[in-house]
Amino acid sequence: MEQINILVSKGLMNILEVENEEYQLVKNGFLKGMGFMGNVTNVMAIHKNNVASSLTRQARLHSFMIFSKAVATKCGGDPNVRYAWYGSSLDDLKQIVSLGFHDDHYHNHSHGVGISLFSAKYSIDSAMCTMEDENGLRHVMLCRVIVGKVEAVPDGSNQSHPSSIHYDTGVDDISAPTRHIIWPAFINSHIHPDYIVSFKYTYMKDPQVYRGQNPQSKYVLFPNLMARVSNRLKPLQMSYLLGSYRLYQVTTTFSHYYYQAFHVHGYSSPGLVVVIDTFNWWLPLGT
Repeated sequence: MEQINILVSKGLMNILEVENEEYQLVKNGFLKGMGFMGNVTNVMAIHKNNVASSLTRQARLHSFMIFSKAVATKCGGDPNVRYAWYGSSLDDLKQIVSLGFHDDHYHNHSHGVGISLFSAKYSIDSAMCTMEDENGLRHVMLCRVIVGKVEAVPDGSNQSHPSSIHYDTGVDDISAPTRHIIWPAFINSHIHPDYIVSFKYTYMKDPQVYRGQNPQSKYVLFPNLMARVSNRLKPLQMSYLLGSYRLYQVTTTFSHYYYQAFHVHGYSSPGLVVVIDTFNWWLPLGT
């Protein structure tokens, strides 16, 4: 884990010990938010932003606290600070901790232009944005976010600032937000990176698929499917795959997710296609 250890050696982060209560809180929150992927996810390390080691990072935290007070005054006393997840490559996360966010860190513009972070209970969405490093590890960052008063930003919007002075940030869904959108003007005042969680995927064995040593079924456990194709697909494609699973959940009465017949063909080819037998339709995931 040479790359992750650089976080400590350069003074960017402090490693949390496994028995530390803070470690357990962050780990448990992360795994809970991984949902059906929780059983195939192993947390390998958690690092905490070493703010005290850098005057620049101290100033950035001080700025975050000042803006928090300003938004609280504007919103009647509550700045609405939330925890949210951001997933990317380790190099990106190191750069963010050291220098802050910039426009290269916009994952996509599906709900406006800005930094998209995922709500605390949806760490799985941030995991879809990660890339495996040379040690087989993936990395997500847990941030404090000044949410303030939110407005709904529709899918496909090119909005890049609040629609009026009454709003501070955007969400994909007012009643049940998965995604928080922080506008470009606020990406280094309304977000503070606190922790980096390093994890890796494993695989599950299903007794109804494996009767003995060899597989007895052509069906694929969906968590295994996600883990298997995660190195072959771009983050946006992984997000589409997660979205298709959620659609499957709400449009079928078949309750055991791991028995749906998902066939995966040519996941190493440029034109990946996932065939969902129970839907009887094809989901192209890009080229």
